[in-house]
Amino acid sequence: MSGSPKYSQAELERQRQEKLEANRRRQAELEAKRRQEAAEKERKRQLEARRQEISAQLQNLATQIKQQSDSIYPEVRQELQQKEQTLKQQISNVTLVNQLSSIEQQIQEIAQKWQEAKRQKEIERQQLALENSDRTFQIIQTDAQKFDHQGLSSVQESLNQVKNLLLEGNPVPVRQPLQTTQKAIAQLTQSVGQQKQAWQQRKNQAEQDLGTIQAIITGIKADEVINRWQSNAIETLLTLEQQTEKAIALENFEETANLLNQVNTTQAEIIEKANQAQLKADQRDYIADSIAETLQEMGFSIVYRQPEYAEHPASAIILGAATNSGKSISVSVPVEGEVFYDVEGYSKQTLAAVGGGSAAVCDEAEGVITEMHEVLAEQFGVKMGELNWEGKDPNRQLRQADSLPKNPSNSLRRS
Repeated sequence: MSGSPKYSQAELERQRQEKLEANRRRQAELEAKRRQEAAEKERKRQLEARRQEISAQLQNLATQIKQQSDSIYPEVRQELQQKEQTLKQQISNVTLVNQLSSIEQQIQEIAQKWQEAKRQKEIERQQLALENSDRTFQIIQTDAQKFDHQGLSSVQESLNQVKNLLLEGNPVPVRQPLQTTQKAIAQLTQSVGQQKQAWQQRKNQAEQDLGTIQAIITGIKADEVINRWQSNAIETLLTLEQQTEKAIALENFEETANLLNQVNTTQAEIIEKANQAQLKADQRDYIADSIAETLQEMGFSIVYRQPEYAEHPASAIILGAATNSGKSISVSVPVEGEVFYDVEGYSKQTLAAVGGGSAAVCDEAEGVITEMHEVLAEQFGVKMGELNWEGKDPNRQLRQADSLPKNPSNSLRRS
């Protein structure tokens, strides 16, 4: 038998393979549970952060109302304070982030009502209808600039017309233009409010999509199997997260749903690839452990068991075993492919091959490995193929022998 690597093929019997696959499914279920728990933890964190944000908004509004209590009538102030207390209770009881969006809308309505109450009292003090219209216009001006620029320009022209007429000192020609201006401001307020509400709903949905993406990524990062086999693929999810954040910043809210779909698809692919890789590693470990136990039963002591490349999870497992008589076998078990053996201390020789030429033989080492293969198949369900090596005489039958070539290390492999 020459000094080249020897090899044979490892194949699990169906029952053992099914057992490994069942174990992988159970482990995958546990890993899925851990991902779900990590995602749920992230959702709770987002809920609490959002709850604190909404609470701060409500508290800030309540402080302003209290500090400017003389700017509105007492009955209105009391009504707003009662609504404030109701919303505080609702905030503490919410269980979903989207419920806070509804509360935020109510806070905005309270703020708007407070602003309106202040404006009305100011109008009554000043007794000027034009100032009433102008103040209303100022409240919506910023939003109108964003959502209805044309309507904003039209109302601005009407206000300027009324102001110029007032300067003439004759109130009669002011009446109709003032009424028209007030009506235009009311219509603009309604239009801008509707458009802003629709915009806010799209924004909220986009931010919810982003939150879902972030929760998914948090779950993926918490998965040890994925980090072991698919750590580089996580960068793809992070890129999609950044694209989602950019889409929200640019107010391209409709893009986030598609990005979320991409994240879901990528997540499924990452999980599938990680599970496939882990199953192959589990098979490698099972075969290596079975070989180690078999060698021990055959009188060998396991000298070492270690990965060939410690930093790589797909590394082959290297086993070293020796007897008290100085004979040793080292085995390399990869995640897929051929199992290689190196033997030392066995008698070796070169014999004439059938049909001419010569062939390296080591009947003693071949017999030991063949015996090990039989035990592997019988006790562990590991089916090893025919033992091969470079230069093997395919026509020679194994016989008892105690001589081999003088090369101190011979490599065998299973096919």
